[in-house]
Amino acid sequence: MESFASIAAFVHAVEQHSFAGAARVAGLSPSAIGKAIGRLESRLGVRLLNRTTRSVSLTEEGAVLFERYRSILDEVRDAETIVLNSRSVPSGRLRVSLPHIVGHHLLMPLLPQFLRAYPGIELDLEFEDRVVDIVAEGFDVVVRSGELNDAGLIARQIGKQHFVVCGSPDYLARWGYPESPGDLVGHACIRFKHLSSGQLAQWAFAEPFDRMHVPRSLVFNNTDAGLRAARDSLGLAHLPVYVAQPYLDDGSLVAVLTPYMVPLGSLALVWPSNRQLSPKIRVFVDFVVENMAARKVAFAPASKLPA
Repeated sequence: MESFASIAAFVHAVEQHSFAGAARVAGLSPSAIGKAIGRLESRLGVRLLNRTTRSVSLTEEGAVLFERYRSILDEVRDAETIVLNSRSVPSGRLRVSLPHIVGHHLLMPLLPQFLRAYPGIELDLEFEDRVVDIVAEGFDVVVRSGELNDAGLIARQIGKQHFVVCGSPDYLARWGYPESPGDLVGHACIRFKHLSSGQLAQWAFAEPFDRMHVPRSLVFNNTDAGLRAARDSLGLAHLPVYVAQPYLDDGSLVAVLTPYMVPLGSLALVWPSNRQLSPKIRVFVDFVVENMAARKVAFAPASKLPA
């Protein structure tokens, strides 16, 4: 228990940037916080914090331990919440990792409603296009696309990912409408590059066009940049339906080649199996799936979109 108290003192000190702030959170004196951290450093044989008269900062060793220790405290708090049968009032810090486009275009519009419904939950959102290690990096929930192969994780599908090839009316008036994917050879194509691998994303065409070479007139590693380029008449872009939909609705983009499009994987919420009873995870997952699924057009095939 003394070791656990030292870990809690260390985490509070880092989060509050001072022993005095940690003392207020823990209900102890600043000297008690300092002694607890000192005992932890002595046991480990390393210095975890750089101390000044007004603040503290992490050493290299302290940074390695901080996220793990904070995750341990979160686990303990969640366990206590379950035992105390307070599932009807979810609370606490919820760390979520999700891709930029999902965060900006699908989750952000839902945040006001979620935070009004669950004011006790402190959302900590990290927009990341890389595949994070949920357990090692201390995330509660992540949004992933594709297949889930880790038996230690639980997934709940949000919806199938559909894409659409689109361009501005001005671009199509100047360069014409492609009748089939093979016609893209004569067009400027805006391509997306995966940040983690550097590879260009394949366009979601049905056979026999599923592996065709698509020209690369412009390459971005950001979907919103590709969207802007398409709206600025710089070429045709391959975009998720939920990104393109508002601009197809207002006529600033026009969908082409819709009969040739096929689904490309699915979006899912994923969390560690040992956290499945956590109230904050349960209500977040239920809320996101219910409200994103309600946007039926966002997960509709391109053939269902306005031409």
